Amino acid sequence: MKQFITIMSLCCLCACTTEQSQQQIDNKATTTQASEVKDSIVVKEELPETKKSFEIDDSLNALANIISGIDDDNNMFDFVKKSEDFKDFSKSFSKRWKSYDTTRIARLKNFRENEISKIVSNQSTLFYPFSGPDILHAQTFFPKADKYVMIGLEPVGSLPVFKKEETDSLESYFQKINTSLNAILKFSFFRTQSMKEDLKNEEVNGTLHLLCLFLKRTGNQLASIKPVIVDSLGQIEFVSTFEKLQKLKTNTRGVEIKFNDINQTPNVLYYFSLNASDAGLKHNQNFSNYLKQMGEINTYLKGASYLMHKDYFSIIRQVILEQSKAIIQDDSGIAFHYFTESKVKWKYYFYGDYTKPIPMFAQHYQRDLDSLSHLQGSKPLGFGIGYNFRDKNSNFMIAVKQ
Repeated sequence: MKQFITIMSLCCLCACTTEQSQQQIDNKATTTQASEVKDSIVVKEELPETKKSFEIDDSLNALANIISGIDDDNNMFDFVKKSEDFKDFSKSFSKRWKSYDTTRIARLKNFRENEISKIVSNQSTLFYPFSGPDILHAQTFFPKADKYVMIGLEPVGSLPVFKKEETDSLESYFQKINTSLNAILKFSFFRTQSMKEDLKNEEVNGTLHLLCLFLKRTGNQLASIKPVIVDSLGQIEFVSTFEKLQKLKTNTRGVEIKFNDINQTPNVLYYFSLNASDAGLKHNQNFSNYLKQMGEINTYLKGASYLMHKDYFSIIRQVILEQSKAIIQDDSGIAFHYFTESKVKWKYYFYGDYTKPIPMFAQHYQRDLDSLSHLQGSKPLGFGIGYNFRDKNSNFMIAVKQ
């Protein structure tokens, strides 16, 4: 019981901090200064229309393998791989990952094959707001997407630089990687307050480290990683370095990662660090234009702190409802009454057992969701997810636009 209360408290702390963080972000517009951007922007680039595999970058993959604790057979970063710190991290995390892969990920894939893939038609773009660096669940549930668009408050960060003369810093780096993974591997979601602390240090300074780790541990091969912003037309523009990205006066900082999946199919991932509240998006026309240009999408929502239950997250909520062919979420995503009140008709599929939110979110209990899910019936979920991550308390809904 004590352990359960502690875990619930951690979830509650995440929720409070997420909402406070969104409300406290400066609502004033910060227009990108042309003079600062001029020397930083490279060129615009779009995802190729063909399905030809990307040419992979060996040095980039070698670096990502170090981040992931994967001991490969090339001679790059040998001074890291020979260190006791890397060997310890590689051994312990590989064991931890194998257990995770053969239990939880196996259950997620089973749910994908038996439910999601039979109900949800594939869309080119998978939209995952309030995601943090969780490409793991996005790609596991939607492996056929061509593009993943993820947004969160967490900073993008930059790729680590390992130096022979600074191998004494490796222990700290790998410890911080391990710490930042605790919540997602244990509870299925990132705790915002923890991420705020874990991803704002000299060694692990943003989501990029964990994005690389999850991509490599799930068998992807990296082709490129580039810092990006969004221009006034909603188009992607590249910045020359991550250091310059951090210094730019802009409401949206992002990263583009091109990679080939295990089937050698090319994919692109965009992660954007920004304020997605109404106050943030009203002063971020660049990204609002980007959202509109995504076209028809599928949307995935998990551990979203019930933010889109609130009036001041109406813009992002409306984008999702208008542009999504299917929405896959736990009860912390979009409040159910917004589906029933929308102008279009949705078909619902329920999983798990919707009872009530954890205590801190008790005010977001949804009587209409409770009623319909029990009246229509709900299939077993088979795994824990979201704030009610215990198997018997988790819930999931697939809503498909008719």
